[in-house]
Amino acid sequence: MSEQDIAASPSATPADDIVIRPAVAADRPFLISLDERLVEEAVVPEITRDQLIAFQSTYTREALDADKPGMATLIAVDGTGRPLGYIQLEPHHDMLTGETSGYVSILAVRAEAQGRGVAKRLLDAADDWAVRAGFRFLMLDVFASNATARRFYERRGFVDESLRLRRKLPD
Repeated sequence: MSEQDIAASPSATPADDIVIRPAVAADRPFLISLDERLVEEAVVPEITRDQLIAFQSTYTREALDADKPGMATLIAVDGTGRPLGYIQLEPHHDMLTGETSGYVSILAVRAEAQGRGVAKRLLDAADDWAVRAGFRFLMLDVFASNATARRFYERRGFVDESLRLRRKLPD
């Protein structure tokens, strides 16, 4: 069903057929396939596109290979089982509060699934995970240049907490 079909049908919502489930080993190729999507809007001065992709590839693999207590990788699939996106969650020590908080280390959605409510459903699942774990906060990082993601997170109640700055030094 296309987004136009969904808009034309008052009883259907984009997220009607989305199921969130724990990721399994067989999902790994799909999870890794979204690396370039994660840096699509990233622009960092003095960092090349290839460097951003290499960073994301390494980060994704390390996140997926980590074996920390309380971690969760959840995948969104449509009614046919086709993967649409995923979220990687982990407990994180919040230095500002001294508490353990929930941390979204990765949230990625397939380009053709954008606008269907996949990211919202995944973040709802993250909220459930964090509440069940007893966390008061859910945190994440996003590239400053990723306006699409920043708007999405702001609509979901996330606020800026800190800002990392970069400056090139003279050669």
